[in-house]
Amino acid sequence: MYIKPVEEMERRCLPAAEFRVLVGENQNPKIVGYAAVFNTWTDIGGWFRESIRPGAFAKTIKESDVRALMNHDENYVLGRNKAGTLRLNEDSKGLSVEIDPVPATWALDLLVSMKRGDVTQMSFGFQVNKQEMDYEKDERVLTDVTLFDVSVVTFPAYPTTSAQVRSAFAKKDPPDPGPAPFENLDFLVAKIKVGQELNEEELRILTAYIPNLSVPPAQHTETPPEPPAQHSEGDIRMGEDRWLELYIKAEMQVPTIPN
Repeated sequence: MYIKPVEEMERRCLPAAEFRVLVGENQNPKIVGYAAVFNTWTDIGGWFRESIRPGAFAKTIKESDVRALMNHDENYVLGRNKAGTLRLNEDSKGLSVEIDPVPATWALDLLVSMKRGDVTQMSFGFQVNKQEMDYEKDERVLTDVTLFDVSVVTFPAYPTTSAQVRSAFAKKDPPDPGPAPFENLDFLVAKIKVGQELNEEELRILTAYIPNLSVPPAQHTETPPEPPAQHSEGDIRMGEDRWLELYIKAEMQVPTIPN
């Protein structure tokens, strides 16, 4: 049964790969060429560069059950290595492919498109077993992979990688833009200057600039407000002192703009 771990599978369509339809005298047509080439750097979506080392496919072409597909569609099987209708081999250039396409109408139509030059590329799906990572240079070298399929493709897919690979080469988060603009703080200072008390939300905004400021807990609308308390002159003076302290602290946060 052909089962591929989709989350781990990656696909490549390398520009340097090549293939064609080969028709011999009194022979059925074959699709031959290369699905991958060795020692060639390829940009993978702007995340990193990738190269394939000779020997990366040596084990998988002996052990894996690989299909030749059209556009990576499992419903359109051109050949299969276990059936002898797909032959994979590593040589000095890369992964060579030879397919005896199934004599179905859709496959014959594909051969016509290939002969006309309408379809000219091949892709392959794989999972990485061993690799060499250079995070300083954003480079990856594949040294051993499991091959799932080789596909004749109408439109070469954008190089896909697993989420783990993308995150491994992800760029650092952008630098902290710094504190919020001072317009909000200017407004709050202006209110304090004229003796206006800040509401709960404004006090919370102020804590962005004065982290140690004590902010009253949120009020719940379901609970009716308590009647206003009677304050002594001393309490009123303490309240005024608190707003003065807020004003001084807030003023210190606003940058001085030279005339």
